[in-house]
Amino acid sequence: MTAEVRLIGEAIVRREDPALLTGRGRYVDDVAPEGALHAFVVRSPLAHARILSVDVTEAREAPGVVAVYPAADLAELGVGPLPGAEGLPPGSLNPQFPVLASGKVLWAGQPVVLVVAETSEQAADAAELVMVDYDELPVVIGPLDAAADGAPVLHDGADSNIAVRKRITTGDAAAAFESAAYRVGQRMVSQRIAPVALEPRGVLASVAADGRLDVRLPTQRPHGSRAWLAKILGMPPAQIHVAAGDVGGGFGAKGAMYPDQVAVIAAARALGRPVKWIEERSESFLATSHGRDQVADLEVAVDDGGRITAMRGTVHASFGAYFTPNAPGSLLGRLGPMLPQGYQIGHFDVELTGVFANTTPIGPYRGAGRPEGAYFCERLVDLVALETGIDPAEVRRRNFVPAAQFPYTSCTGLTYDSGDYQAGLDLLLEKLAATETQAPDGQLLGVGIASFVEPGGITPPIPGPDGTVGDKATVTISPDGKVTVAVGTSAHGQGHETAFAQLAADLLGVPYEDVTVVFGDSDTAPFGYGTFGSRSAVAGGSAIHYACQAALEAARRVDAPMSVTEAAARLGGITATAGSGAPPETYASGSYACVVAVDPDTGRVTLLRIVAVDDCGVVINPLLVEGQVHGAIAQGLGQALWEEVAYDDAGQPMAASLMDYAVPFAASLPPIESYLVCTPSPTNPLGVKGMGESGTIGVTPALVNAVMNALRPYGVRHLDMPLTPEKIWTAIHDPR
Repeated sequence: MTAEVRLIGEAIVRREDPALLTGRGRYVDDVAPEGALHAFVVRSPLAHARILSVDVTEAREAPGVVAVYPAADLAELGVGPLPGAEGLPPGSLNPQFPVLASGKVLWAGQPVVLVVAETSEQAADAAELVMVDYDELPVVIGPLDAAADGAPVLHDGADSNIAVRKRITTGDAAAAFESAAYRVGQRMVSQRIAPVALEPRGVLASVAADGRLDVRLPTQRPHGSRAWLAKILGMPPAQIHVAAGDVGGGFGAKGAMYPDQVAVIAAARALGRPVKWIEERSESFLATSHGRDQVADLEVAVDDGGRITAMRGTVHASFGAYFTPNAPGSLLGRLGPMLPQGYQIGHFDVELTGVFANTTPIGPYRGAGRPEGAYFCERLVDLVALETGIDPAEVRRRNFVPAAQFPYTSCTGLTYDSGDYQAGLDLLLEKLAATETQAPDGQLLGVGIASFVEPGGITPPIPGPDGTVGDKATVTISPDGKVTVAVGTSAHGQGHETAFAQLAADLLGVPYEDVTVVFGDSDTAPFGYGTFGSRSAVAGGSAIHYACQAALEAARRVDAPMSVTEAAARLGGITATAGSGAPPETYASGSYACVVAVDPDTGRVTLLRIVAVDDCGVVINPLLVEGQVHGAIAQGLGQALWEEVAYDDAGQPMAASLMDYAVPFAASLPPIESYLVCTPSPTNPLGVKGMGESGTIGVTPALVNAVMNALRPYGVRHLDMPLTPEKIWTAIHDPR
């Protein structure tokens, strides 16, 4: 009852793509129920102000308007605030996040009033008639300014803007620095960036005849969204149905419920009619959570052999105006603990400080703390090479955790399951040396490398509806031999339909074409925590593995040698459900290189080569892995070279459209050379590791290291991202 031909490891083309490429995808805005109303969100034009009054009289009388909801009206409907963050250190500040602002607004773009009308145009016109009287207050923008004494305090009743503070210590860092041959430090900024998904956010909500709430939502977490809505609206979860449908990109930003979406859902429930809201691109820059926004002051102690003995310093992170659910974990559970990366560092003393500021709330963005940790560490490693005169690759070799020491517990307490960092770096250097690259005449050639570790496969320690922890999968084999796999791990572009069908077909020994995969719907798919943090193959894949094993065990009860499909025919069908449990996290790794040309006359950076080596354990489908690498690399390059959400002194965003915010184009990238090594994970039955975010982790420091390498003749030690032509030209020609 096992497959004769292995499908795991085969480069099967994505079955999702034909519908998407021919315009047959079905996104929220493609669904248009009869009689649907349309919503428009009135947002604060100010970053910090008291609300003196809200007058919606004229708006309610406007043509086509069905309802107008200020905060007080939603409160009368029993709508509570958004769930706060969980698992915070004692003494943390955890303010309630209102659905609509009342009393104060804390960022430019915060929802204040919801207008519902017969058409989207009528809703937008009526929104112009809403009169809000504000008393403007001082603003604070950056992480360091928000943490400073005397900074304007955002949340009433708080003494400061400091939301969380945590110090991670191991060994005796002070003594290690006292005896160090070299001390190498740098202030580094991981700037605020926007996710810019192809499909902005939206929602379509309606109420069935039996009072059940039906919600169409582009979400990474259908079951999580249902649980949040139940809490916010005071409803039993069984009375709420959440379906994701096709989702045009998430990158972490579509994991949480947003206040504007909740307001629309509450309006649909109150009015008894479908209500739709689709975010405009300009709104997205204001209202969809941003990523990154940290300032690190870190230094490492190095002995005379180039070995890093200690790391110490501080990292300040802005969360924007409020916590989104996973934002604190990105700092406390990812960035801080991942600062040592794949290196043997014996002593560690770093304080993490998270603050609130008058900016759009921060949420997870592809990597969520891991790119920042790798960037800060890998810049320091290259600065160690510069200070000691040791080759950057050799510095990494001397400090890597040896393959023989896995599983390895880092100085911050993380247990890395498996790896061979040296093998990955060796393969990278081999491929890099195989092709000679030259810069155009008059331009500067730069080569940079970076090595990294990527944790993945996290299972939140929160029981699901059945009281157990873990994602679930149900495998159904019908009497005609067709197989349906329903899994709680939902996709938004990763290729789950292909990979999960491939996995089930391999495990059951059935044709790949006979497997249908179901996900993204809280009614038809079993419970899952969602897709984020490079967890899908580990969690969803493990659940499918166990469900397939249960189905095979049921087939064996026929007590005769036959295939699982023959057994299903004899038994009238087989259905088996299993969960992933809570396996330990996996730790993927990799080494990346960038080769660039820098024009000293213009400051322009041209990408010549990108070489990526990844270790994500056992590979289910190498084509999907390569696609994930390519997409993540594009986003990592975007941060390194072009992207930044900047604010002026009044808290107004200086980029609120794609005319002002630069993202990578296909033409911006050279062909990406992608390679794999494999150290299977011992923590799950498939041996897989998460790797959906590796490109954003590895390529950003590699690119910055390459540009700094090119600028070495000009004595440039460090520049903060994005490395714009203006910034580079100024460093060359006006180093003051």
